Amino acid sequence: MEKVGSLSRVSRLLLMLVAALALPASALAWGGSYPTGDRYASFVQIQVADSYTQDQVVPQDWATYLGTLIHGPEISKLTLNLVPQDSVQAVCGRQALACYDPHRQAIYVSPEDQLDEPPAKEVVIHEYGHHIANNSDDAPWAALDYGTKRWSSYENICAKAATGTASPGDEGSHYFQNSGEAFAESYRVLNLEKQGGANIGWEIIDRSFFPDATALTLLEQDVTTPWTAPAASVLHGSFGAGVARTFAVKTQYDGSFIAHLVSPTKSRMRLDLYNGSTLLARGSTVRYRVCGQRALTLKVERLSGRGAFSVQLTKP
Repeated sequence: MEKVGSLSRVSRLLLMLVAALALPASALAWGGSYPTGDRYASFVQIQVADSYTQDQVVPQDWATYLGTLIHGPEISKLTLNLVPQDSVQAVCGRQALACYDPHRQAIYVSPEDQLDEPPAKEVVIHEYGHHIANNSDDAPWAALDYGTKRWSSYENICAKAATGTASPGDEGSHYFQNSGEAFAESYRVLNLEKQGGANIGWEIIDRSFFPDATALTLLEQDVTTPWTAPAASVLHGSFGAGVARTFAVKTQYDGSFIAHLVSPTKSRMRLDLYNGSTLLARGSTVRYRVCGQRALTLKVERLSGRGAFSVQLTKP
């Protein structure tokens, strides 16, 4: 399969200008808003090049197809541009079958299947995966590069990026390790499996990213019930005697961990955050970026004084 992913970061910034130059307004001469037939009663914008005979059956067929994909309300933000393949390559690049513009939230693709390439509708599944990511939160990372929260945490994208086995957002020499493209390909696999597909290809991304059943389940959850914000909770304890209280803290997903200690005014206490025996942070407030760790140890130390304390937690 040839490259069908999003463009590089620089290209993303320039794509609106490039698209405007490559596809003048007259090139997308007809189309409109079409119902998808999904449970959200969504409509999607579809614009068709004037080189195609006006036939409302064509964009409606595409809208209905998009409605069958696993999606959320983000579908109503999408514009699908159906243009000849030479126009696709003028916008997306010489080797591209399609691309996604995150600024316009638009897919550029030919409605016609290309010789010896995946069907056009399968190509669009991959590009819609980028649309899913573009409308998802994987703070502190960009989901467009890292994938959605549950999927990226399970696939250890943060840890892989740190070791050089994942290359978030890299559309160049390490494209085959691009986790944003791996997410879009995993989304394609999820939908093709739901459609009953067999022998689903995986040709443009390193095989180590091929999703197992758990990865696909978590990806589907990210689409249908997106992660939206860190979870907040409070730990409570007190000191009469003793010098330390220890709490085991589960960190289900990668992201920003913050713990803030509230202690009596006449006491001195502090927090120690550990991964196993390794001290990660210390102070009245500790911050840490969870990157593959699924359990941390939080210790409250009494330096002087007594009394009740609380620890305010936010974690991904």
